[in-house]
Amino acid sequence: MTRQRSHPLRLHLGEERDTRHATWLELFFDLVLVLAIAELAQMLHSDLSWTGIASFAALFIPVWWLWIDFSYYADQFDINNGPYRLVMFGVMFGLVVMALTVPNALRGGSAEFATIYAALRLVIIILYVQAWRFVPQSRELTARYSLSFSVAFFLWLLSIAVPEPARFWLWAVALLIEISNGPITYLTIRTVPTQQSHMDERFGLFVIIVLGEAIIAVATGVSQTEWQWRSVLTGMGGFLTAVSLWWMYFERADESTIHQALRGGKLALLRSYIYGYSHVLAFMGIVATGVGIQFAIEAASGQAFMAEARTILCGGITLFLIGVTTLQWASPNSLPKGVIKARSLLALLAFCLIPLGSGLSPLSLVLLLSLSLVALNRFDGISLPTS
Repeated sequence: MTRQRSHPLRLHLGEERDTRHATWLELFFDLVLVLAIAELAQMLHSDLSWTGIASFAALFIPVWWLWIDFSYYADQFDINNGPYRLVMFGVMFGLVVMALTVPNALRGGSAEFATIYAALRLVIIILYVQAWRFVPQSRELTARYSLSFSVAFFLWLLSIAVPEPARFWLWAVALLIEISNGPITYLTIRTVPTQQSHMDERFGLFVIIVLGEAIIAVATGVSQTEWQWRSVLTGMGGFLTAVSLWWMYFERADESTIHQALRGGKLALLRSYIYGYSHVLAFMGIVATGVGIQFAIEAASGQAFMAEARTILCGGITLFLIGVTTLQWASPNSLPKGVIKARSLLALLAFCLIPLGSGLSPLSLVLLLSLSLVALNRFDGISLPTS
């Protein structure tokens, strides 16, 4: 008993029978991470170029992966004791610092970004080592996580001393190791530890957070155009788009996907990783759509609406449709074939509007996309099973 009290972190796999929900600490963590998402959105808005679009996509992946790692650790192990809270507060401070390095991460400030990112990766390694020590039933899992994350951490650390662009290649390899570790580990270990998962709820909460960022982008765009009627109507179309994205995700939200997969076979685990990883496309698509609508609002008041801006708007909706369709297909309830076809057609239309939408005004383009999403949700709703 004395030894248990001396543990620096008291960790255990959840064995509760009742449904788990996000704790106040987890919600605070998500709120802090939104600063990094806001910086990514601002970076995309301030650099309307193909390089800016590529930089946004490239940096979104490591930011999203940090959220995944710390969120899933909290899903696996008890995080509600005092020592862990102190660790998490330190992580949150690190996230704030990392967010401040995001705008220059690919513009001369990559060493600073790699340094804080490596420091946060070191924390997650230490946490998994602690779990290996104090949670015997998870040792095979946590040993593999600790080893693969340590290899990736070494690459992050090494990248600080390597000049660009070789530094970015090291980042890519490190991320590949980290992201592939989960499915490889879960599909090959002998015994899968089964926590009472609430990861599906965490995904949903993060969708709301990035939708909030999109709403901020729409409101900012309208406020900076002196409420001109074209801008206001475009903003209304943007709000309708955000509502449609929310509707499409949550109308078919399933809070049991990860929980069931941990207790199912290898196929269920594989589908759960398709489900989880597809969320990055939905998250990125929502943020890009918000920025794209902001560009459309600004263009409705007289500014240029260039091909890059259409790419952000139409490409964002395309990404979201691909992501949300894939993740809902991979959930236990899956999707009807008709819904998959309808969403695929709208994704194709949105993508084709990147080169073909030059003849449309920003207002017309936003209204076309928003009304198409409303119609798609209506069609989707008809195919929902009645309770």
